[in-house]
Amino acid sequence: MANMTTTQGRYLSFIHAYILRHGYPPAESEIAAAMCVSPPSVNQMVKTLEKKGLILRQPGQPRALQILIPEDEIPPWNTRRSAGSSKAPARRASRPAAPAPAPPARLYVMTVILMSGPVGDEYADKMILRGIEIRGDQTLDDLHRAIFEAFNRHLERPYEVHLGKRPFDPKGPVYGLPDALPPGKKKKSGRGDARTTRLDDLDLKLHRAFGYRFDFEVEWYHQVQVERIEQAIPTVPYPRVTKRIGKAPPQTKGCTSVPEGPRTGS
Repeated sequence: MANMTTTQGRYLSFIHAYILRHGYPPAESEIAAAMCVSPPSVNQMVKTLEKKGLILRQPGQPRALQILIPEDEIPPWNTRRSAGSSKAPARRASRPAAPAPAPPARLYVMTVILMSGPVGDEYADKMILRGIEIRGDQTLDDLHRAIFEAFNRHLERPYEVHLGKRPFDPKGPVYGLPDALPPGKKKKSGRGDARTTRLDDLDLKLHRAFGYRFDFEVEWYHQVQVERIEQAIPTVPYPRVTKRIGKAPPQTKGCTSVPEGPRTGS
C-alpha cells in the first residue's frame, strides 16, 4: 500500500476523481478551490506527493499531473475515515463538487508592429514589435487595451481597428468607440463597436493582417497580424504580452521627426 497521510490521500482522491470526470488533470487553482486552501499550499502539496512517488508532474506545464499508484490504493473522493481507530465507521464528508473547467476558447497569437507615429530620431528605422495572445471570446477593446499597455502608453486616446482588404483600407469595416471619431468625420453606417465585437466575430484567418490606429490627433499606426490560431489554456489570464522587440517610443506630442506612415485615404 502507498504511504500517505490522510490529507495527502484527499488530494490524490480529488485529482483522481477529476481525471475520471473530465479526462484530464485539474489545474492547481481548481485543486485549491476544491480543497479550500491557497494556491501556494497546493503547489507545496503537489511537490510533496511527487517526492513520495505518488504522482508525476511536468513543471511549467499546466494540467500535467499523473497518478503513479494503483487505483485501488486511492481513497474515494466523497468519503473519509474518522480520526482514531481504524474500526471507526466511515462517514460521509460534504465536499465541493469538482469544478467544471473553462469552456474551450480559440486563442489568437498576434504580432503588433508600430508602423509610424510621432517618434524621434532615436527610434527611426528600428523594429518595434509586440507579441500578444488573446482569446477569441474577448473583444477588440480588450485587444486595444493589451496594445496600449504593451507599448507603455498612459494617456487615454481614441482608437480604430481597420478590417479591410488591407491594413487601413478606407473602404473596409472600421471598429472603435461609438462617440470617438476623427475630427470632422461623421459616423458611417456599418461602423462597429469595439467594446462588443469579439475576435471570433471577425472570422480571422491565419496570417490575416489588419490595422490599428491610435490617437487621431498625432496618429500612431500599427499593423496587426495573426501568426497562429490555437486553443487557449483555461488557467492563463488573457490577453497577455509574450514578446517585446524594441523600446516603445514615449507617448508625447511635439516630436520633430515623424516618419512617413500609411495613409487611410479618408
